[in-house]
This record gives sequence, C-alpha cells and structure tokens, in this order.
Amino acid sequence: MDILEFRESYINEDINAEAVNTSRYPVEVFIDNAADILKNDYSLITDMSQCFYSFSKGTRAYKNMHIDAAYLDLASNKLDLLCADYNEGEITSITNEVVNRESQLLLNFFENSLKGFFVSAEQADPAVQLARDIRLNFRDIHTIHLFIVSTNKLSKSVKKLDLPDYTFQEHTFKVTLDVLDIEGIYRSKLAGFEKEQITIKCSDFGIDGIPCIKANIETDQYESYLAIVPGTFLADIYKKYSSALLESNVRSFLKFNGSVNKGIRGTILNEKSRFFTYNNGISTTARSVTVVSDPVIGNMITEFNDLQIINGGQTTATLAATNIKNNADLSGIFVQMKLTVLKDADPDLIRNIAKYANSQNKVKTADLNSSHPFYVRMEDFSRKVYAPLASGSLVQQLWFFERARGQYEQPLMQMTKTQANNYKLTRPKSMKFTLTDLAKYMNAANMLPHYVSWGGEVNAAHFHNEMEKQWNKNDAVFNELFYKELIGKKILFTKIENVISDQQWYQENRAYRPQIVAYTFSKLVLSAKEVHKEINYRQIWDLQSVPEEFERDIARIGKIVFDKINDPNRSTANVETYCKKQECWDIISKVPYLISDELREILISPQEKAIEETAAKKEQKFDNGLFDEIAIFNKGADYWASMIERGKSQLVLNNADVFALGDAIKYCQMQYTQLSKKQIKAITDVIAKLKENGIE
Repeated sequence: MDILEFRESYINEDINAEAVNTSRYPVEVFIDNAADILKNDYSLITDMSQCFYSFSKGTRAYKNMHIDAAYLDLASNKLDLLCADYNEGEITSITNEVVNRESQLLLNFFENSLKGFFVSAEQADPAVQLARDIRLNFRDIHTIHLFIVSTNKLSKSVKKLDLPDYTFQEHTFKVTLDVLDIEGIYRSKLAGFEKEQITIKCSDFGIDGIPCIKANIETDQYESYLAIVPGTFLADIYKKYSSALLESNVRSFLKFNGSVNKGIRGTILNEKSRFFTYNNGISTTARSVTVVSDPVIGNMITEFNDLQIINGGQTTATLAATNIKNNADLSGIFVQMKLTVLKDADPDLIRNIAKYANSQNKVKTADLNSSHPFYVRMEDFSRKVYAPLASGSLVQQLWFFERARGQYEQPLMQMTKTQANNYKLTRPKSMKFTLTDLAKYMNAANMLPHYVSWGGEVNAAHFHNEMEKQWNKNDAVFNELFYKELIGKKILFTKIENVISDQQWYQENRAYRPQIVAYTFSKLVLSAKEVHKEINYRQIWDLQSVPEEFERDIARIGKIVFDKINDPNRSTANVETYCKKQECWDIISKVPYLISDELREILISPQEKAIEETAAKKEQKFDNGLFDEIAIFNKGADYWASMIERGKSQLVLNNADVFALGDAIKYCQMQYTQLSKKQIKAITDVIAKLKENGIE
C-alpha cells in the first residue's frame, strides 16, 4: 500500500466512516485520531481536548487567531496548541508559508488570551474557558508546543521547524513546533504505534557517567544495579523527555498539590543537604545499559536504552519543576536509584516491577498493561464470537478488540487489495474498539462518569485497578456473557453519542460531548435502577442495535446533563474540570427523572439478570477447567515424569505432590478418561509450587 492508497483508505474508512457512525464532522474525528498518534509519538501526558475557535477579522485589540484543540499541562509547565489542516481532495504540499501562517494563528490565540479577549465571548465555549485558564496561569507556562496535523504532505522545502522564543510584555516563552502530515500518520500506522525507545547518553547532560554497583542477583531475565544519580541529571532528562520517562509509572505527576510533592519541593529549597536522607529514591528499568570501568571511580553507567522511571516519577518531576519555577540550584542533590536491566520484554515481569515498586505508597492507580489475562480473554472472545446477523446483512461479522496498538492495521499493510477487502468485510473498522474504549464503556455503565471525564489513560487506569480486584476474587465473572454485554454497552454508548449530536441544544454549542455522553449513560443506568430495572445489554447484542424506545429518554436525560454542567452557579468555572469531580455526578444523580413507560417495558429485572449471570459464570468455570485439562494432556506423560524427577531431586515435592503428578501421567496415558476438579486443582497447585522453587 503506497502513500496515496493509504491516504484514500484513511480518509474514507478511518475518518469519514467514523464520522457517519458517530454523527460528527470528519475534522473532529481526524483531530482525535491525530491526537492519539501525538500522544504516543510525542509523549503528550493526556488526551487533547477539542476547542474550535476562529477569529478572522482582526482588530486593533486582537489579532486573527485559530485553534482546534489544546491541553494546558501545568505539571510540566507546558501549553499544547493544535490546528488541523484537513483536506479530503487532492493531496497538496504543506509549504513554509502554510507552516508560518498556522503557527502564527495559534500564537495569536495565546496572545489574545493574555490580553483578555474572552471577557466579551461566550463563556461556555471550551476555547474561552481555556483562554481564561491561560490568562490565570500564564506565569506557570514556560513552553508553548504547537502542532499542525494534516492530511497533506510536508514539502521538502521545509527544512526546519525551529521557532523563536515568544515574548509578551516581560515574559518569555519557549516555542516548539511539530508537523504531523499524512506520511507521519502512515508511518505511525505501519509501526503499530510502537514508541521509539529513548537512548540517553550521560555525556549529553554534562556528566561522564553514573557510578554504580552491580547486584549479585543476575538471572536469565534481568540484572540489577544500585546507583547514586545527580539531581541535575534527573531534572535535565525529565525536561527533555517529560512523560516518555514515566510510561510504565502507575501515576501522573500531581503538581505541588499533594503533601508528598510539597515536601520534596520544600526539601530542595530549604534543606538541600538532607535530600538524600529524606528521599526514598527511585526505581527504574532499562532495555540495556553501557557500563565502563574507571580506575578511580569503578563501574559507571554511561548510556541508557529505554530508561523508564517505575517509582519516583514525582521526585523526578518535582526536581525539574522546582528548578524551572524557583530557579533552584540542584547541585549537591543526589538520589539513590535501583535499576533493573531487562534482558527480555516479558510484560508480566515489567507489570509486576511497577506494581510492587509502588505497593508501599497510597496511590491506588494501576498501570495499564494489555498483557493482563482479562484483556487477553476479551481479545480471544472478539476473535471467535461472531455477532448475530444485523438486519439486511448476509455476512457474519466480528467485533475487533484491539488489545495492543496496531493489531487491526498491521495485517492490512501486508495484504493485497482483495485480501484487505475481505478482512474489512468481516471486521469492519466501525466495529473496532481499544482498551481505553472498553474502560470508557464499562465505567459509564458502572455509573462513574466523572472518571470517564478524565480521559482515556486515567479512566482506563481506574477501570484496570477495579477489574483486577474482581479478577483475583473470581475471574469467571468475565465470561462470554460479559463480553456480549460489553459490546451491548458499546452499541448503546455510540447510540447516545448519535442522539446527543442530533439535538438542537447541542448543535448550538457543540461542546463537551464526551462528558455529556458519559453522564447521560450513567444517569440512564441509574434511572433504570430507581424503578428496579436493568438495561438489557444482551438484548442489544442480539439485535446489534439499540431499540428505538431508548431515544426519547436519552435526549431528555442529555438535556438535564447539559443544563447542569453549564449551570453558572457550579462550584468550578471550567466545565471540563467540573465534570471530573464526584460532586458533579452527585448533583446530576439526584436530579429527579422517571424513565418512560415505553422504555421500562423492554428493561429486565435484576432477578432475570442474576439468573443469566450465574449460568454464564458456571460455563466460564467449566471452560477454565476444560482448558486446564487440555493443557495437562498436551504436556504429555514424559513431561510430567520429568517434573516428578526434578522436583524430588531438589526436595521440593512431597508424597501427595508426586501422587498428583502421577494422575497427570495416567491421564496422558489414557488410563483415566477424564480428571476430576479435585485432581486438576491438585496438579495446578503442584505446578505453582514447582515454579515458586525455580523449576519450570
């Protein structure tokens, strides 16, 4: 697939099809799509929010300006501003003239914000609220990062994207610019959104290396080092790479709001000599390191490949922020570091390092690791459970759960046009959903719209944490019925998006759709519960559509939500911030609403739902047991005999353990027609025991 073929497919199938499916403008879909790429390739901390604003008739007071999306990141002292150059016609060149014009319009928005253009503008407009936040916090902004995203191609005549610093009155702001053109989008899709690994050379940051001691615990999977790292080095690499260093961390930087961060900052400013004593240090991982031997110092790490701060992200970010904001001298500050160099990319090992490195802290957020068996199981269902034939369709189709980025796109890149068409026929892009999408549907259905309002990463982390608790308690809950109901929730979520988009009150503003949809979904679920009913997601799965009885209630509830989040008397001025608060959901949940009789008729009782769920759990438990039995058989008698021999030689197995593995041998030799649940459990317990003692 060449670039022009990709562009045509991307615009028609990724953008326009999604726009039709969600009742949105194509440019809105494009911005979200591009922002997703930017988040991964440019390490944006969170999702950008769309905030269209254009002013083309300049005045003496305010210049022409244009903006399509933005994110104000006070934790990193950075403002991200984005404009979209969306073109569905013939591909054109993005020239220096285009780059300069679009960049200037973005900077003009920033300048006009500082001058207060928002005073006379519509206060509910997201761009206006952003402008107010910029004006309020401009002293904390040090970098303005401009993004131009386009379906056109960057001209080869554009050699540099460097921009001069921007000065307003006595304040100077560093300006950076990135252009994501159609070739960049193509490369990202082709690469499956895999993040390029960062190589950090100590010499680039003013030091020869970092003295270290290699721990005597090397294994086939990893090796470990202990080191003392200069605070200046940590601050400098964070300033350059920001959140790319924290990708495996289970938390975001919480600014100086929390007591821990305030304490770190206070120690830096007032008790620098005691920083090493007071601070717990950081835990890190790397894919590889370069270690050299110095005759005086000993071993030194001079280079890191894919360095990740697993625990201690807040220490690192606070060092950088205090240096920037307070001009703090970090010389003489040192931080202890534990480094695990991973010899392979075992996702479970990485996930557990992050989990246990943070287990001593109060932070509850779990990292998002797509290798968790829950996501693997959902992926498995999505590859084998065909959806019922939709009305008028002759082809059974699969909903496609993209557990890891690029799973859907990667096969297409290697297919012929005929193969690709067949692939898309049974797996339409409109039926694809991601890990963050899954979390969004689930938390909205679980009446947690304030978490959904935080955006993809934060919301997914919360869902992951709660899911993992349930998984550890009883994984049979996550069965085929759960999967079908998940798809039912996705279909309902999309329906709510479409109904909201068609409402006149939304068309007049076109703002805060993600928040309105999430809150409408949760309020609909709550309203059903208040009349002792449940939404029948299995029915939605069977129909592959939402019954028309839902539409009137969705529209009415959506208007309630719209009015409440735009209430001028709300406690928080910024609507997006307000929607992230539990308080917002508490207020909306208490607004009286009685669902229509028509909708009530097609809902099910909690008792009916409980019966379905109980049967599904039993079936999943049976499937789990069957899987274990098949796995035991597939190992073969020789394997189990060798396990007995190794376990006995290392004094790991007792007589009961040997007897259990003897049952496995007999089953493989077909002396038993099947194994009982008790036998399977005994065998799996012995397997766990062997693994704990290093016998694989």
